[in-house]
Amino acid sequence: MRFCISDRKFNSLAGTALFMLVTAAVTWLWAHEGHAPLPTKGAQVDLEKGLVVLSKEARDALAVQTAEVQLRNVEDIVLAYATLVAPWQQHAFVSTRLPGRIAKLHVQPGQSVAAGQVLAEVEALELKNLQLELITAQNDIELSKKILQELEKAPGAISGQRIFDAQAKHRQDKNALDVARSKWLSLGLSQDDLDQLLRDRDHQRARTLPVHSPIDGVVIHADQIVGKVVDPTEHLFEVVDLSTVWVKIGVLEQDLHRVAIGQPVELTLAAYPGEVFHDQVQVKGLYLDPQTHVGTIWAELTNPPGQEPRFLPGMHGQAHVARVSPKKMPAAPRSAVIRDGAERYVLVEQSATPAASEYLKKNVVVGGQSDEFVVIQGNVFPGDRVVTRGSHELATFFVQGVLKLSPEAAKSIGLRVEPARLHVVEDVVAVDGTIDVPPDRRTFASSQLAGNLHKIHVGRGQQVQAGDVLAEVASLELQNLQLDLLRAHLEAGVLGETYERLQAARGALPDRQFWETESAYKAAVNRRESLRQKLLTVGLSKEQIDGLLAKKLLVDSLPLRAPINGAVVHFDKVLGQAIKAEEPLFEIQDLSRVWVQVYLSEREVPLVRLGMPARVRLAADPNFLGAGKVVRSSRIVGAENRTLAVWVELDAPAKTDLQHNMLARLSLTQRKPAPALAVPLSALFTDGTRSYLFVQRPDGIFDRRLVDTGRTDDRFVEIVSGLVIGEPVAIAGVAELQTAYAGIR
Repeated sequence: MRFCISDRKFNSLAGTALFMLVTAAVTWLWAHEGHAPLPTKGAQVDLEKGLVVLSKEARDALAVQTAEVQLRNVEDIVLAYATLVAPWQQHAFVSTRLPGRIAKLHVQPGQSVAAGQVLAEVEALELKNLQLELITAQNDIELSKKILQELEKAPGAISGQRIFDAQAKHRQDKNALDVARSKWLSLGLSQDDLDQLLRDRDHQRARTLPVHSPIDGVVIHADQIVGKVVDPTEHLFEVVDLSTVWVKIGVLEQDLHRVAIGQPVELTLAAYPGEVFHDQVQVKGLYLDPQTHVGTIWAELTNPPGQEPRFLPGMHGQAHVARVSPKKMPAAPRSAVIRDGAERYVLVEQSATPAASEYLKKNVVVGGQSDEFVVIQGNVFPGDRVVTRGSHELATFFVQGVLKLSPEAAKSIGLRVEPARLHVVEDVVAVDGTIDVPPDRRTFASSQLAGNLHKIHVGRGQQVQAGDVLAEVASLELQNLQLDLLRAHLEAGVLGETYERLQAARGALPDRQFWETESAYKAAVNRRESLRQKLLTVGLSKEQIDGLLAKKLLVDSLPLRAPINGAVVHFDKVLGQAIKAEEPLFEIQDLSRVWVQVYLSEREVPLVRLGMPARVRLAADPNFLGAGKVVRSSRIVGAENRTLAVWVELDAPAKTDLQHNMLARLSLTQRKPAPALAVPLSALFTDGTRSYLFVQRPDGIFDRRLVDTGRTDDRFVEIVSGLVIGEPVAIAGVAELQTAYAGIR
């Protein structure tokens, strides 16, 4: 007996049987995994079309919900810790210029002050001595003037030498007053007070040295008492301008390539739970902490004027730095995207009535995603409604049976397939290293004289040229050097006139008098030039020194200049802070050319030679690949770490922003053997001790194939057996293929 069944009827019966089998299987599966079981009634599935029809009862049982696909700017988020700090120009310590005793206090902690406001007054012994010096100089001037006038009344009865000596003495007295006046003004004392002192001649009157605030702000630290003895290195007050605060955000090295200036920042602070503050990246720092390998980016917050400040230095919190897609793209809630191995798809609502709803499976390409939304591309458009709840239960109807990707899935996972071919698999030495800025391209700017940081002229990460003024340092030693130069200059002027007069009358005067005057004049000139060179060495310009000698006004502060061209990568001082001579203040680096420093173990030393080619990869940027060669060696194995230092120089400037101490991985090429059958390292998947490739068949299905491997470098792995030249092999998206393969199995 034979039974004949038409193809159409057979397909119908097979589809019904398959549907019943799938429904029973997935109902048991989901019920046992904690999900709501699929309804046994009211669900119809067309696997070929990817269509699911749910009755009202089935829809309610799954609590199906949908959401509209919308055009959105989707963000890629970098999470980092943040701390609020006071800006360089808005945070200052206040000190006295002369040692002494606090006579008066004019402010209290928490009080607002203005720039230039007197915060305290200091009684200084050196100020009393200066008052006496000024009054004495004024008296000497008046006396020498009277003597000179008397001598000039009877020129015939008085020798010309006596008159000239009187003129010289009068000039010396005037010079002494000029020097004392310059010192008075350099201490920040007023010309009016000086005029009153010289007019009244009352050196017994108690005059105090005012201590001024360098900036507008609030006094946050002032625990001084009247009568306390203080010196210029002691910080008497701390003033902060809280109109704005900087947000210092620490970013891990591997995330630095995801951050750029202008990206939006969402900041949450522990002081204000539940509130989110919006900002943007203003500065991307160039300093990488050598211990933590954390870089810094900066944002800024503004406190509302006229109100109690909300943002205070020292507050901490978290920052979400967003990389926003350049244009709006169709996006759906993350819960709408179903992942089935390598496939990504959504269920689009085709129709919805009170009685039933239809949902169509559509493969999509997944783009950027945030915590809530994901960009989708494919046959889905803004306005479409996609299933967001119940979708994963319905997805069990579409379980894949073979590893074959849709075009959308291939694009989502970044699938790349290439024919297997011959490659040169090099013999390499794989070593770790760090980015190293050459010594002549990194330096610290420091003051050659001790003092207090008076002004800051540069910002975070600013590019500077050699000779640019970075900051200014107020220094008593600088003041004394200038006073000594001014004295030597004025003395040389008087002695020069005397020397010229004696030289003109050489025959009428004893030689000894001429020689003594000549020696004194040359000594004064030498002393003047020596002091001039000292001031040039510590940082004053020729123009500043010429102005000092011409106008008899001291330069307030010592300019701190950049020693090289480069960028300001690190600075951690405060305005008014006491600093020592040669103390590092600004770290400057020229990052236009860098090396990569590598430490070789003793076993690796014989394998490496100068001129050896190298490939460099960075932890901070997975897309970076630089080529270079070994250019120098330390020529000695360290006694402590038993390693040899060598340096690799890149062949071309890097497009990535390289920073000192960035981690690198290097492959140093020893030898290039003959080409062999090989695939990129990214194509190989290892499971335990076995190695596999995903090979694509002519019908598009991928087979996971066991292979034997040989030599390996940083790019390719040799395939000894299991693969034939020309077979198409997946070289990108392999991890996702393995996930899909495991799901099918």
